Amino acid sequence: MADYVLINMKRKIKILSYILISAILSTSCDGYEGDQTVPSYLKIDAIDLVDDPEDSWSQESGFFSSNIDAVNIVFYCDGDTAETVLGTFQLPCKVPMLREGNISYMRIQPVVKQNGIASTRIFYSFYQPIRLENIHMTADSVTDLGTLQTMFISKNNMRVLWQEFFEPGPSEVSLDTVVQRLVYQSDTVCNGYGCGVVRVTPETKSLDFWSDTLYYVGDASTVLYLEIDYWSDFDFRIGLKNPAYSEGPDVTYYAETIYSTKPGRKWNKIYVNLGKLWSSRYYNHYPYIRLYFTILNSDKKSGNLFIDNIKLLAQ
Repeated sequence: MADYVLINMKRKIKILSYILISAILSTSCDGYEGDQTVPSYLKIDAIDLVDDPEDSWSQESGFFSSNIDAVNIVFYCDGDTAETVLGTFQLPCKVPMLREGNISYMRIQPVVKQNGIASTRIFYSFYQPIRLENIHMTADSVTDLGTLQTMFISKNNMRVLWQEFFEPGPSEVSLDTVVQRLVYQSDTVCNGYGCGVVRVTPETKSLDFWSDTLYYVGDASTVLYLEIDYWSDFDFRIGLKNPAYSEGPDVTYYAETIYSTKPGRKWNKIYVNLGKLWSSRYYNHYPYIRLYFTILNSDKKSGNLFIDNIKLLAQ
């Protein structure tokens, strides 16, 4: 009986050993074997937004301003049964990986702070994922990818409903007249040669301005974002103003309150989700929208709101 138990136990150990070795081999890359305990490291400094030479936007300076502050990393090795999601990491990052050898491909998705909030980071659907192939990883070493580049998705899949870069020229600024064009002041301008400015006096408790036309959104798209660079002494709100129904009155609701710029900082960029507000019961996907802005000055102080690189994007 004891011999039978011993033989049975040996059999079980053999089976378990086979399963363990198979599992290790199934997670290895490029023929590497063994249970790796010393990590390899993947380093990414930043991601820049650039023009696509095959689908050129041919836009003014500032069209490609971006604030990609994190990445989501997915990879696959030959022999794996599925992709591995490594996770989301704030840039710059040095990420440990218990893999070495050849990574067949890696997909890096640009991540932004939706509405400027770190806890609501999203894969920004207007940016293309970055695909890299045959990345070699070495245990206890750093594979440095440096600064990577992404591009807007195809023109066939997105629309630029409105853009305003405040560059010098004969055209009028496409906002209410309280917004002035400021040009050729390198210590103030964000990109190129111009930006917009709203001057606020202590007598002004709040100040409204808006886009000078209605923009046609069209069908019930839920992906609608406003990109804007700003440098502000004040909190300000961004929302929509348009008839709720074809026969209804004008109504204004806000999508986001943006806080004043921290002392010592200048320009920030924010991606404002307008789709949620536009699809709400207040607007119910009404096909025309007008952008509406309100500067808040409860402290009754003087100061400025600088804005630049405005883009209204739909998908």
